[in-house]
Amino acid sequence: MTKIKSKEMSNITIIVPMNDLNDKNLELLDKALSSVPNDFEVLISCKKGTDTSLLKGNVITTAEGDSFQELVNSAVESVGTEWFSILEFDDTYTSIWFNNVKKEIEYKPEVSVFMPLEDITDFNNNGYIGFGNEAPWASAFSNELGYIDLDALQAYYDFYATGSVFNTKDWKEIGGLKPHIKVTFWYEWMLRATNNSKKIYVIPKVGYNHTLGRDGSLTETYKKEITEDEIKWWFDLAKRDYFFKDEKEPSYYVYKKQEEDNEE
Repeated sequence: MTKIKSKEMSNITIIVPMNDLNDKNLELLDKALSSVPNDFEVLISCKKGTDTSLLKGNVITTAEGDSFQELVNSAVESVGTEWFSILEFDDTYTSIWFNNVKKEIEYKPEVSVFMPLEDITDFNNNGYIGFGNEAPWASAFSNELGYIDLDALQAYYDFYATGSVFNTKDWKEIGGLKPHIKVTFWYEWMLRATNNSKKIYVIPKVGYNHTLGRDGSLTETYKKEITEDEIKWWFDLAKRDYFFKDEKEPSYYVYKKQEEDNEE
């Protein structure tokens, strides 16, 4: 696949979290990276001690753990550009995304996060699932068309943040993803961002191709391991935890143990 070119938009770094460097994932990574403009810096983030000899380009191996959150947070510390984006290794950007971002940055300098509309497909059969992130363009969704604000997030949480372009300074100001939070770590981060008056804007163009259903992916792992009761608990926790930059709450498993002890 031919690498795309951006129009002088190299002030964005691409972060790719990788926790399993098997042959299939490396093949997917090559496809994902082919959608990145050739003048962008790419940081592939792996856990400390990982054998990264098969990877090409800049590799960050400072994360203490291999969770998505830790891999992202570790890489952001090495970002030297004004903006960055997170690319999952089984996804791709559309060819127009970063040129659209460049225009919006010029028109909307107050925005901290530019989110794309996402084209969502089934990883296994390429079947169409639907669009993601379109809700802010409904007339009654938030106080300002196209924007995601704190009030809207209290009632709606179904967003896909990978593929978005984040202001590096603003990210570091409010803090990164919280590793102890499962399922709802992006939701908590968005609540925290909007609570700190950071603006999140959805560009009304498809900018990211997102796949669901890959065996071993974070979403599929959660589906297998996490109950409906636990999912609800994580959403409730996100609504309590977003006031704090640092982690405050115990894990679900600590909570359940405490609950069981209290019942004895």
